[in-house]
Amino acid sequence: MRNDTEMSEVEAPATEDRRENNEEGRIVSFQEFLEKVHPSVQIAVNDLWRQLKSLNNPNRKAIVFPAIRLHCRTCEGERTFRCLSEESFGWTSDTVNVHPIYRCGDCQQALKHYALQIEFGEAGKGKVYKFGEKPQFGIPVPNRVLRLFGKDAKLFLKGRQCENQGFGIAAFAYYRRVVENHKNDLFDEIIKVCETVNESAELVDELKAAKKQISFAASIDEIKTGLPQGLLIDGHNPLNALHGALSVGLHSESDEDCLQNAQAIRYVLSDLVERIAMLKQDNKELSAAVQRLLAKKKGATD
Repeated sequence: MRNDTEMSEVEAPATEDRRENNEEGRIVSFQEFLEKVHPSVQIAVNDLWRQLKSLNNPNRKAIVFPAIRLHCRTCEGERTFRCLSEESFGWTSDTVNVHPIYRCGDCQQALKHYALQIEFGEAGKGKVYKFGEKPQFGIPVPNRVLRLFGKDAKLFLKGRQCENQGFGIAAFAYYRRVVENHKNDLFDEIIKVCETVNESAELVDELKAAKKQISFAASIDEIKTGLPQGLLIDGHNPLNALHGALSVGLHSESDEDCLQNAQAIRYVLSDLVERIAMLKQDNKELSAAVQRLLAKKKGATD
């Protein structure tokens, strides 16, 4: 990370555009800003900098970069990341551009790059604008979910990108289109699980009948029997949750509401697909264990 004042300045978006992106009245910690605020937003930040003691220049400031919690793609989970230089020393300008680099504290391999513009305020406060970050903002979509959607995985990732940037209507539209297009694939996976764990023939027949319906909403209405316990999320049928989110009128909701619905769709869908994979894996391991025990018993009686 460069700390010298000769760093080339990058022009941020025009003042009018920045004003539209600035979340007025909201003040967050620098840690929360780095972890949870998507790019192209300017927000007031606390505990951003500290005053440096200097006889020659009493206005020198040090930007204090906190430890943060992010998803590590190498470790495949949430980890603590620390800035390679915990403090950026010697700033005297009112506005500076910085490019901090964070590294995962566990694997010591995964890096997170930020491009920020900082406006110093009073008493350690200021405003921070996030030009961007790499890898991109947000937790990556699980590969199991992307495989379910085949060629439409690219559309789902576009929805994720829109969600990362706070474009709720666009994210919701992408997610709803992909889920509706692959309703049958989702039902096929659930049917396979039900057959694998020996669920009732009544439930399997209901799921097969639901699959034949044209819309997702009509499919849900066909299911009268609950799903296997292992597929429930907090005791609730995830298909009902998806139906509730997908049935919202796109043009009657605000962008913020659509963003929340888009996030709900991704959360529930990702969790459901992971639970399907887990049940299939657990049953496979259980069957293998039973076969080993039966083989051992047979060998003992021979």
